[in-house]
Amino acid sequence: MLTDNLYDQILLQPSIASNRLFIVSGYASATFLNRHILDLKKFRQDFKICLIIGMPFRYADHIAYLRLIQEYQDNFIGFYYKGSVPVHSKAYAWYDNDKESIAFCGSANYSQYGFFSTKQINQMSRENVNSVKEFYESLLPNSIPITAIETSIEIDEEIPHLSSSIPNGTIYWVDENTVVISFLTKMGILPEKSGLNWGHRFEKKRNKSGDIFYEKRHPAEAYLSLRLDSRKEGFLPEKAYTFSLITDDNESFDCVVAQQGRKAIETTNDNRELGKYIRKRLNLNEDAFITAQDLIDYGRTDYTIKKIDEETFLFDFSI
Repeated sequence: MLTDNLYDQILLQPSIASNRLFIVSGYASATFLNRHILDLKKFRQDFKICLIIGMPFRYADHIAYLRLIQEYQDNFIGFYYKGSVPVHSKAYAWYDNDKESIAFCGSANYSQYGFFSTKQINQMSRENVNSVKEFYESLLPNSIPITAIETSIEIDEEIPHLSSSIPNGTIYWVDENTVVISFLTKMGILPEKSGLNWGHRFEKKRNKSGDIFYEKRHPAEAYLSLRLDSRKEGFLPEKAYTFSLITDDNESFDCVVAQQGRKAIETTNDNRELGKYIRKRLNLNEDAFITAQDLIDYGRTDYTIKKIDEETFLFDFSI
């Protein structure tokens, strides 16, 4: 029975000799899939993850799955199980093309909290490879491809809307899972070299000789500033954990809580992603300097974050 280092032993090391992974998991997360794909690409490029998500479909990170399928269509195929009885199994079978390799079953869902969390102790044991593959195939007739569903959650039903922006430099808890955060300082200004304008600054660096030099960031780089107790543990994930940030207009970003004091939400792949997105909504050029007046003209000087589950959050910037 395995209880330690599950991620490496079950999801990474077998890829050295195997190129297809069949998974049945009661719960799964798109952000974990993204992490897994990127880590597997360090070993090889010719792999395929075949996933059936067994528990009732909640639509929460569906947009994130669609984005990953579009980006990694050669590496991932996924299904939602739609049978009358939910499937809560956690089974993983590796093959090298059609040749059986190794398989595991146990308690670890296909998620960060299944394979990394100190909040859970999970166990996995060796299993017959063909038995796991046959189990996977037996579920396919009652499963639908993720790509067969185009819609996401009904955002208007999920995020409460306030009648006006909250006071400058403050936050407002709508409920224990929903917080509104001001973009502006208490003085009513948008920071010039942080937050949405993070890219409009020079980064202090050292060369190989130890000499200090300053390098200009890309002007589109940005992060979402977290104020006051919106940074608290238990709301957003720990700093080592990624999460899917789904937007009110059906975009998706893979994000992480970052920086000293947990003061920022950043995208994990490219710090320009959020900056380009926000500027597009403000009808600005992707590298434009953003002012408080730009937010006022747009109609909102704050944003809302709602927790759907430990690895999925909604971002609302609607007016």
